[in-house]
Amino acid sequence: MAAYMWQKVSFAIWQTLLISLVWTMTQCKEEMSITFPDDIITPYVEQGYHGSPHSHRHTRECQNAKYGNVTHQTQPSYNHPNNSNAKVTLPIVTVKRFFDDFSNRVSPGHIAYINNPLRTFSVLEPFEVGGCDSKRRATVEESSEQRKCLVATNAGYFNTHTGECYGNIVSDGRLVSNSNGIQNAHFGIRKNGTLVFGYLTEEDVLDTENPFVQLIGGVGWILRDGEVYLEESMKAECTDTEETGSINKFFSVISARTALASDREGRLMIAQVDGQTTVRGVTLDEFAQFLLKHGAVNAINLDGGGSATFVINGTVANYPSDHCSDPAFRCARQVSTVVCVHEADCSPPDCNSHGQCVLGECQCRGNWRGPGCEVLQCGARNCSHHGICTEDGCKCFAGYQFPYCSQLCGPGTYGNGCQSECLCEHGGDCDPLTGDCTCMPGYTGQYCDEICPYGFYGPGCREQCNCGDTSCACHHITGLCNISYMYNDTAYANLLQAGQCLANSVISEQHLVPYISLWENPYVIACIVLLTVLITSLMCNIALLCFRCTCKCSTRPMNCNSPMRSNKVAYHPVNLFQAFEDEDSSSL
Repeated sequence: MAAYMWQKVSFAIWQTLLISLVWTMTQCKEEMSITFPDDIITPYVEQGYHGSPHSHRHTRECQNAKYGNVTHQTQPSYNHPNNSNAKVTLPIVTVKRFFDDFSNRVSPGHIAYINNPLRTFSVLEPFEVGGCDSKRRATVEESSEQRKCLVATNAGYFNTHTGECYGNIVSDGRLVSNSNGIQNAHFGIRKNGTLVFGYLTEEDVLDTENPFVQLIGGVGWILRDGEVYLEESMKAECTDTEETGSINKFFSVISARTALASDREGRLMIAQVDGQTTVRGVTLDEFAQFLLKHGAVNAINLDGGGSATFVINGTVANYPSDHCSDPAFRCARQVSTVVCVHEADCSPPDCNSHGQCVLGECQCRGNWRGPGCEVLQCGARNCSHHGICTEDGCKCFAGYQFPYCSQLCGPGTYGNGCQSECLCEHGGDCDPLTGDCTCMPGYTGQYCDEICPYGFYGPGCREQCNCGDTSCACHHITGLCNISYMYNDTAYANLLQAGQCLANSVISEQHLVPYISLWENPYVIACIVLLTVLITSLMCNIALLCFRCTCKCSTRPMNCNSPMRSNKVAYHPVNLFQAFEDEDSSSL
């Protein structure tokens, strides 16, 4: 019985182990279903280090004397190299396909020309940010999704067993990997747009005054300032450390190749040639001559062989050499870093959430302005300092009118948005801010609906009436004491009529006789006028009589001067007027 039980237990254990083994093999098959890395061309051995063991001094001393102490080549990039916000030149990238004959070996490939490398070129970690730290590997297609790359290709070397990223790496201004001064060929773009090719010191890599915004390492400096630089590069690189043999073999073996280069105008070039190590492809010297023919002046070699993958708009466009799980097909390898051509970034990339980034320029919404849509600007006067600029326009302070807050509320309105209606009567002015009424002369009250108090008139009812008797009222507007009851102001006229009515009532009840002065009596005035006329007439007649007498004496002197006879002359009454008439007739 015990033996039977032991057999059952043993069978169960073996069954479990078998299931685990099958599951493990299935997982391995899934991982290998994409690619089998059988085309490896890398200059690094798996001994815990990579690159040249030589110092930068060795690299500097081994180079041609005409380069002095400078171990790298620089040139300004195309299109406003010193302006990171320069307008992007279209097209962003131009891709050319070729099918060239390399020493009787025909190989296809691609060259991409990038017009604005400072703004449209990036080094990307595998699959995602932090991919190098996690030693992750991904296909170029997968990694290119990070930036929606228009063109992407494999870039730096890596440990094919552990996935460790090799070389100095800077991605979009972020230092990913520092190789502590290892002397292998690099390509980088500094903040001011300068393109850099060659060997760098650790101080160069960590420079903060004009830092690298993109940096990637390769193996082999192909071209320097229009000349093939492979011999000098082999002296600077370490020897006998390549999985494919010596450095000479690494340079001379035919294989798929990838390079970063630049032309005289500062356009960046990504060149890729299809191949399979020792079967088809190009040597580095052939690659150098090919690049020169197509206008390159500086170039470094990137990872090649089975890693060489060229992706256009998320689709593999070349012919990778690694076999898939089915040997009849070829698959793209999972690699480390990639280089990517993408639409230009805006600064900041999201345009401060106030717009949309289009070809490197923020298309701002509403009233947002500035390169990054960071400034609200409402019109030329920006709300005239009488309002707050919002995305939808000026929000005017109380008392000012939309849209630019440059004018006070119109007549009859006040308050926020000039939406409140003034209640001032009799032509009173309404304060555009508070709605308080400023009354016309003669009126008072909160809404100018009252006339001045009894005995006052004028602006603000501050003037006191002066009508002789302080108890008498004057007109509330003009201050005149002679007030017509037919005045247009009905309220005031009614008040005066009521006062007169009350006065008449008191006079009637108390039998009062109103006092009328002598000069106010019309009969007295008429008599005086008549008396004045009579006196004037009498004086005129007397004057006329005197005049006549004077004339008569002058014409009849004897009569006038003869002495009167005493007691002989009889005096008769004479009609004076008749005498004048007789005299007049005799003279005729």
